[in-house]
Amino acid sequence: MKKHTATLDTSFWVNVQRVGLLPHVQSRYRLCYAPDVAGEMSTSSASGREFWRLARGGFLTEVVAEHDQVTEFGPGERAAINLALEHPDWILLLDDQKPYQEAVQRGLRVLCSPVLVAAMFSEGALDATRAMIVLARLATLQTVSPHLLAAAIAHVGRSWKLARGA
Repeated sequence: MKKHTATLDTSFWVNVQRVGLLPHVQSRYRLCYAPDVAGEMSTSSASGREFWRLARGGFLTEVVAEHDQVTEFGPGERAAINLALEHPDWILLLDDQKPYQEAVQRGLRVLCSPVLVAAMFSEGALDATRAMIVLARLATLQTVSPHLLAAAIAHVGRSWKLARGA
């Protein structure tokens, strides 16, 4: 599978790292990050330590946005959206609901962790049980939109039910 280039926000990174999806994300995307996102990655957390390990190892690429077109939201969210605006062929990996909606309204290609899980299930990379477990783990973090989680759960459930002929 060809790797697409993607930029990400801190929350997406933290969420996929916590639920064990980071290797899948790395296999799918060439990951770029803005300096403001890096500034939010603390080495006191497992996700921050993994970010810095991969960044120092050359597996993540720092890219600076030329212009600040977005002024709302937190520094990492703004920086990630600004990078995606400058690179419209990139995918924006973002889990925060309001910035996600803003990015969609601006015509960006945006992917949140629940949609990633649903896509991986549809592609056969995760079976229904594993997909539901990952979605449940995302729900317990209480950092992902319940609406996005519900849509992903419904998709996996419907597809699984259809596959079983029920």
